[in-house]
Amino acid sequence: MNRRELLLFLGVATATVLSSVDRVDASANMLSSIELPASFQYPNGITHASDGTLYIGSITSGQILRIDRTGKIDTLFTGNADVFAATSLRLDEQRGILWGSSPDFLGTHSPSGELVRRSPRVFAIDIRSGEVLRVIPMPEGGFSNDLALDSAGGVYITDSTLARIHYLAPGTTQLQTWAVDERFRAERIGLGGIARRSDGVLVVGHYSNGELFKVIPQPQRQPTVEAIRLERKIENPDGMQFALDGSLILTEGAVESGNGRLLRINVFAPGTDPKTIETLATELKSPVNLTLTGREVWVTESQIRHRLTLGQETAVPDRFFIRRFRLS
Repeated sequence: MNRRELLLFLGVATATVLSSVDRVDASANMLSSIELPASFQYPNGITHASDGTLYIGSITSGQILRIDRTGKIDTLFTGNADVFAATSLRLDEQRGILWGSSPDFLGTHSPSGELVRRSPRVFAIDIRSGEVLRVIPMPEGGFSNDLALDSAGGVYITDSTLARIHYLAPGTTQLQTWAVDERFRAERIGLGGIARRSDGVLVVGHYSNGELFKVIPQPQRQPTVEAIRLERKIENPDGMQFALDGSLILTEGAVESGNGRLLRINVFAPGTDPKTIETLATELKSPVNLTLTGREVWVTESQIRHRLTLGQETAVPDRFFIRRFRLS
C-alpha cells in the first residue's frame, strides 16, 4: 500500500485543510503533559474513573495502561490474540467494566507482501482483575471505531465501513443496528467519533468528509439523523465528548496538513447557523481521542501520521504523551 492508498484509506482526500494560520481562542490553558512509558506506543483510547484514574489504550497493541492521580503508571492489560488494539475506551464505572474497540487499523504484511487485517471487534474488561469478559466481532465485516455508553450499561459503536451505528444492549452478546443513513457512508473511513448527551441524543463525526451529524432517538421507530451545518469542514474529526456546558469538545486529526487541533463547537446553540468552530489548541501531533472530567481535558496525541508518510514509516517517535488542557 503506497502513501496515496494509505491516505485514501484514511479518507483525507476530500478533507478541507485550513491555512497555516489559525485563530486560537483563549479559552483553554495547556497543563503539564503526561509522558508515557517508552514501551508504550501510539496512544488512542482514553477514559477516566471518578477518582481521576486514567486508562490509555494503543492503536497498535492491546496494551492498556492505568495512571492514578499521583501519576503512577501500571499495566491493566497486556493485550492478547483477541484484543490486539484499544482505539477507543469508555468506562462503565458502576458495573466495573472497561469497554473498548479493537480494529486492526494498520494491519500487517504477509510473507508475500499482502496487507492482512484481523477482524475488528468490541471487548469488555473487568477493571479490578484485568480479565477479558467479552469479545464481540463486528457484524458483516464492519470496522469498530469509537464508543459511547448509556446509563443502563448499553454501548453505542460507530462503524467506519458500514453506514451505521450499532448498539449493544445491557447483558447481551450480539450487536444490533441502531441507526443507518447513507450520509454515513464513505469509500474508506466513514463514521469515527461519537458522543452521547444525557438525553440520549448522539453526535457522530464523518472522518473522511469532515461533517458532524445529530442522531436523535425516536419512540417506536428509527432515530432521525440531521446534518450539523458548520462554518468549515473539519479535517478528520475524531474523538469527542460533551463538556459540562453542553458544548462538544473534539479532536481534529489533520492527517493531510499535520496540524492537529482541539476544538469546541456548541452544536445545540439555538439560532446559530452555521455553527462556529472554536479552536482551543493547535499543532497537536495526530490527536485521536479524549476524555473530560469537569473542566479538564486529556487528549491522546498518537503521532501516527509518520506511518502514512512514504519513507518515514520506521521513524517511530521516542516519546508519546497525553496532553492536558483546562477549559475556561
